[in-house]
Amino acid sequence: MSTSNNAPRLRIYRSMNAAPAKTIVFGAGGFVGRHLLAAYRRSDPSAVGTARTSAAGLAAFDFADPSLSRLDGAEQGAEYAVIAAAMTNIGRCEQDPQGAYVTNVVGPLALAEQLHARRITPIVFSSDYVFDGITGSYGDGAALRPCNVYGRTKAELEHRLPEVCGDDYLVIRLSKVFGLRRGDKTLFDEMAARFAQGLPVRAAIDQVFCPAWIDDVVHAVLELQRIGARGTYNVCSSEASSRRDLAVRLAAAMHVSADLVEPISLDDLGESFVRPKRTSMVCNKLWNILPAGFRSLESCLQDIASQYLVRKEVA
Repeated sequence: MSTSNNAPRLRIYRSMNAAPAKTIVFGAGGFVGRHLLAAYRRSDPSAVGTARTSAAGLAAFDFADPSLSRLDGAEQGAEYAVIAAAMTNIGRCEQDPQGAYVTNVVGPLALAEQLHARRITPIVFSSDYVFDGITGSYGDGAALRPCNVYGRTKAELEHRLPEVCGDDYLVIRLSKVFGLRRGDKTLFDEMAARFAQGLPVRAAIDQVFCPAWIDDVVHAVLELQRIGARGTYNVCSSEASSRRDLAVRLAAAMHVSADLVEPISLDDLGESFVRPKRTSMVCNKLWNILPAGFRSLESCLQDIASQYLVRKEVA
């Protein structure tokens, strides 16, 4: 892949009320991609989304052969392209490192190079797993020291993206992203569903991170596009918590016993690979743009709890 000699292409800032720039979403079948596509389609119903196999409203696009020609010109007029497709299951990445490398590094870089040639800015998602998890509180420019296959693929993608795009790219580095709809099977919903059945929740006391509500993530991405931001941004809550603490707080919000929370260590999982333990991130660059920050975790916990509370009949 060749390095571009073009100077960074600056874009005129859009007004606060302007519709989002025309954007393609690769990986719209996933949780983050699906929500982003829905946001773009609110102002542009023709916005293109792709998935590994064709589905309702989504075109087929395989990162093992990521040719833009498969879109039959649907990319014309686009200013941005979100690359949200990835192999994110940590265990699967360990079992199939070559597949993880193709999906998380080779495919996205090949696609980013094609997008750059068409003057379309790629928006690429990375992860707090690019850090070793020893200290926590990692800034936007902190050194990348991944400790497992998934983290290494994301770190390499971050390192090599400038080779194919120069300065014309946006990296969104995420922590755990959750929804607030009953049954969405994300972080708090999974806990709440077990609590509602009186079942225990195993939660690590030494896994400390900054989870973020999907609507806040979508808002942050749209705002970064609006101002023409480039480079790498941590995008997560400003509240660092252990998984155990979050589970205890959710149990309290649901009025169930904290005894249902079983504290464990990540070491107790007996996995053959290492998970970084303290991956909290600091979003200094983002908070300069969004000074109000994200919705509080307490408010989010109360929201999901209210959907599971059993109201007693009034006699």
